[in-house]
Amino acid sequence: MATAAVCAIMSAQGSNAGDAANNKANVIPAAVFSEDVGDAERIESAEYLRIYTQEVAAAACFLYNDIDKDTSLLLLTESLDGFEIHLDALFYGDEKLGIKGAEERRKTIAQLEELRAAWEPIASAGNTLLSDNTNSEAIGVVKARNMEAYELTERLVTTIEGQYANPAVLVQADVIVLELVGRQATMTQKIAKNACKIFSGNASPEIKELLQNSMNIYEVSLTALIEGMPGVGVYAAPTPEIAEALKKVRADWQKMRPHLDDLLNGKEMARDLQIELFRHMADEMHDLEKIAHKYVEYSKHEH
Repeated sequence: MATAAVCAIMSAQGSNAGDAANNKANVIPAAVFSEDVGDAERIESAEYLRIYTQEVAAAACFLYNDIDKDTSLLLLTESLDGFEIHLDALFYGDEKLGIKGAEERRKTIAQLEELRAAWEPIASAGNTLLSDNTNSEAIGVVKARNMEAYELTERLVTTIEGQYANPAVLVQADVIVLELVGRQATMTQKIAKNACKIFSGNASPEIKELLQNSMNIYEVSLTALIEGMPGVGVYAAPTPEIAEALKKVRADWQKMRPHLDDLLNGKEMARDLQIELFRHMADEMHDLEKIAHKYVEYSKHEH
């Protein structure tokens, strides 16, 4: 299972990411031909839903605390609109997104309906914050409910991976890296969200631990994507374009990491640096979303 492989990576903080010479061909046998009805795109859309649960929380925290209001409004709108687009695509199909046909499996439909019900109060609160960023009740709803939605998207990703990882179209090695790079995009917003909590007044040991763990996982996973981790089925970046894009994300991250370490060590983060952090993690999220789509495209070629 892809989730098991990703969990192994997440628990390997500080471990060797593996031999870069090991490539996809050494991990999984080549697939045979079959009609592609958007298997990889369905996984990609499920990953987007997971990202949005944390993007909405990060944007709401920055907006409520009046930190970079223009960017906060932009990202909050993006997450609210994007969630509806990708949820509808998984329900009904969306040719523009490459998803052909409506969902037919009862279990998956039930999970989509459960997720929609959990998202509705978050969306309502988010829309309230767009017009009144000081609304304490609305920010309270987003804070209280975003992790419930996140957990539901975790289950949905696993379900859709199992349902659409058709070995005649999408090999297991592709599924693993699609989940890993999608999870990385989500992690950028977890980092932003928990950093915002700390410098807006909640510097509890629990929040600091969450931030520290997210930072460590983010770094280990970037190394795995770039260099490979054959022991858990992750192949090295398969094309020079993907490799360079991932290396740029890692280099950009390494510029920001020391400031987050300072925050964890109790140093106050200046407002201009808070804004820089917010924009930086948003940029990395968008870069990783683009990289994820490159993996979707790569999965469709014979390799």
